[in-house]
Amino acid sequence: MMNDTRSRAPRFTVGGLKVIYDTGDTFWSAPVVDVSESGIFVETTHTLAPGTRVVLMPDTPEEDQLPFEIHGVVVRSIEYDLDRHWDRTPGIAFRLEGLTVENFELLRTFLRSHGVGSRQG
Repeated sequence: MMNDTRSRAPRFTVGGLKVIYDTGDTFWSAPVVDVSESGIFVETTHTLAPGTRVVLMPDTPEEDQLPFEIHGVVVRSIEYDLDRHWDRTPGIAFRLEGLTVENFELLRTFLRSHGVGSRQG
């Protein structure tokens, strides 16, 4: 896969995009803040330890769903802290792993047709 360029992938916002993330023991749903071809950041007050492996299931508001699950690993959690970091969005950042070439291309096409560029990774 594209290991060295993945951290620099352009980020997109996709209106109404949510994701269900499943640890195998339990699952949660959260709105997506931004997503790239290599990672996803969701807004949540829930935290998971770095290295936690999850299955991500995109939930789009439109009929054009991503027809596959995505494996990911937690790279960081940002805790909800109004006292010291009132301007920071709490959430979890996941690195995407194990995408087939076909699913990678589906994700890339989806982001470019439904997303709005938000920043470089």
